This record gives sequence, structure tokens and C-alpha cells, in this order.
Amino acid sequence: MAASGVSQLGTLVPDLINAKSATASIFAILDQKSQIDSSDESGMALEEVKGEIEFNHVSFKYPTRPDVQIFKDLCLNIHSGKVVSYFTSYPVDYSKLFSLFLN
Repeated sequence: MAASGVSQLGTLVPDLINAKSATASIFAILDQKSQIDSSDESGMALEEVKGEIEFNHVSFKYPTRPDVQIFKDLCLNIHSGKVVSYFTSYPVDYSKLFSLFLN
């Protein structure tokens, strides 16, 4: 029984190596210093911002996954002061849409 467990452990070694590499990559990204200094108070601060968000025929694919279409011909208008909901079956779509809002 112990020999069986040891032999099965050998099949997990490649996954453990990949996990270690992925973890190192994530920490390397998290350890990077941001180019944006959030404590810097210089520049103009707006007291109130009102506006509309409008996307016209936006299409997007990640460069590393050109076979996966994230947005195709997305048209969206969000009027100032309104609340909207966005539903999708792919969680990655939420983060991409949010980053488009921020930009």
C-alpha cells in the first residue's frame, strides 16, 4: 500500500513544479513597484465628475489567446447617475470590462 502511494506521488511532481513556478510568477508581479503613486497629491483634483460611458462596437481578444473572443461588437451606454448590471458566463469578462471603464 505504501509503495502504491509513493508511485502515485511521482505523477504529481510535474504539477508541483508548475505550481511552484506559477506562484513565483505571481509574487514577481505583486512585488513590482507601481508607476502610479497613490499618495501623490499633486495635480488637479476634480470636486465632482459626471459623465456617460459609451462603448461602440468594441471587440477584444487577449493576445496570448487569440482563439478566445472576450468581446465582439460590444455596444454599451451608461448614463450618468444610473446603475447597470452585467451578466456573463465567463468571469474574465467582468475584469476586462471593469478595466475598460477605468481607462
